[in-house]
Amino acid sequence: MKDIIWGIIGLIIAAVGAVYLLKQLHLKKHGRVVLAEVVKVTEKKKNTYVHTLRFELDGKTIEQDDRTGYSQPFKEGETQLIVIDPEKPEEFEFEGDLKKNMTMAGALIAVALVFSLRWLIMGLK
Repeated sequence: MKDIIWGIIGLIIAAVGAVYLLKQLHLKKHGRVVLAEVVKVTEKKKNTYVHTLRFELDGKTIEQDDRTGYSQPFKEGETQLIVIDPEKPEEFEFEGDLKKNMTMAGALIAVALVFSLRWLIMGLK
């Protein structure tokens, strides 16, 4: 029974990874690449920096914080390419991070499925 529970936990982890991967794929397919300027850098925790970016979308200027903390801050005034969901401009990813995030999510799913398979096979014996 314990083996089957571990297998189910692995399947849950794979499902969470799949949801994240689908969000990233949606952003890659439907998102728009825009140039954003770093207008402010804030240290939220020790060595964790959040950037406030200013960009234009459909003639509107938007300032939005990134959702990811970075250990190395960008410089104020620096520009970065970001991928924006036009329907939810507050949700964006740095263009350079998007492919990396999708690769890591795919690896997470693969490892979780192998983990689950191993435990489910052991539990059903």
